[in-house]
Amino acid sequence: MSRTPKPPADPASMAEWLKETETIKPLGAKGPTTPALPKMPPPTNPDISTLPYKPKPILGWFDAPAFPVLSNTADLISGHAPNLEPGLFKQLATGKLRPTALLDLHGLGEGDAWLELVDFLHACVDQDHRTALIIHGKGTGYGPQRNMGVIKFQIGSWLASHPKVLAFHTAQQPDGGTGAIYVYLKRPQR
Repeated sequence: MSRTPKPPADPASMAEWLKETETIKPLGAKGPTTPALPKMPPPTNPDISTLPYKPKPILGWFDAPAFPVLSNTADLISGHAPNLEPGLFKQLATGKLRPTALLDLHGLGEGDAWLELVDFLHACVDQDHRTALIIHGKGTGYGPQRNMGVIKFQIGSWLASHPKVLAFHTAQQPDGGTGAIYVYLKRPQR
């Protein structure tokens, strides 16, 4: 049985040792398990005017800055745009503005949940849905007291920064309670 040679104690010989041992493979192995990465030049920041294409902005994304999240706790997540009529926010919070669209984010990782949420909200606006219900679940391990799931902890900031969202509030108990959130959306621009 052969053994992998030990690295030299002399730092000057380390580079030579690394070069020699990079091709060592276990007996019976057919080759490296992952292909070697090609040598790439260091990244540079290209001048946009020299690119063969023009980057397209996401329409509507930068219309307005994110509005503040008023509460982001395990019991209450809420926020609204500064110009929203107070009566509308109260109707949303009490569940009187009934949702006409539903998204369930259970079982998704953080990145997939964000992508689903963005696609869902844009589709809601395109289809004239003004109020939506998003089930994010409860979870644990995140938040200031580690009593929120990762999606629940992030959903307030995701919604506050989305250009189509005007308000959001934790759902009433019959609609999912602290595991769901109502979202009030802008009218579509035609």
